Amino acid sequence: QMVICPILVAQSGRIGRRAVLRFCLGGAAAANLLISLSSSTRGIVAARLLAGVFAASTPVAQAASTDIVKPAQTARALSRVSASTQLGVVVGPMVVAVLAAVYGRLGVAPLAVWTLRPQRND
Repeated sequence: QMVICPILVAQSGRIGRRAVLRFCLGGAAAANLLISLSSSTRGIVAARLLAGVFAASTPVAQAASTDIVKPAQTARALSRVSASTQLGVVVGPMVVAVLAAVYGRLGVAPLAVWTLRPQRND
């Protein structure tokens, strides 16, 4: 993340913040899908490293927010981006827990639970 963030922020200045944000968010979604589908520790570690590469969406979002506000409002815009990022870290696991409970009561196994169950060697 420390290596990739400056590169992607610089690219976002050249090719556009929206394009880089879409690239980062799409890559993060793909990395999370790879994590859920991985059947080995090495696969999980590799996908997690890939997710770290695409975590550069936060500095790009911060740069985009400073582009669209007046200089006097920069601190407020940056704090809102940071707060929304941290809110996702806190609320995300709670939402997943609620959805897992709902799916469990309905008898439907979520994809992540289904892929992580122990494999039988018959």
